[in-house]
Amino acid sequence: MSVPRVPLALLPTPLARAERLERALGYAAPILIKRDDLTGLGAAGNKARALEFLVGEALAAGCDTFVTGGGPGSNFCPAAALAARRTGLACELVVFGEPTSLDSPNLRVARRAGARLHPIGPG
Repeated sequence: MSVPRVPLALLPTPLARAERLERALGYAAPILIKRDDLTGLGAAGNKARALEFLVGEALAAGCDTFVTGGGPGSNFCPAAALAARRTGLACELVVFGEPTSLDSPNLRVARRAGARLHPIGPG
């Protein structure tokens, strides 16, 4: 049985050699950095991989809305909003934290991507 998946990321992301870091640390062996900032889904990074399966499952189930959540500083919230928008799903984000934190940069991105925020307060 295959797992539902919708392609959102440009994979595989490349490895880049960190030559200046190698020199600074005095390493003889190469230090490689996985460039998940190049996934192609905004600033989603490695979250794009998980969202391919979460959104894929929602679409396979016939959903029209993607519901998820996190805190005001969550990088997952804007990534989820962007993934939902790209695939035609509405996005509802359940957000914990103080009401003043709902204007965080990450949540502004999520709102601009079309997500509706549902604050639940602290905790």
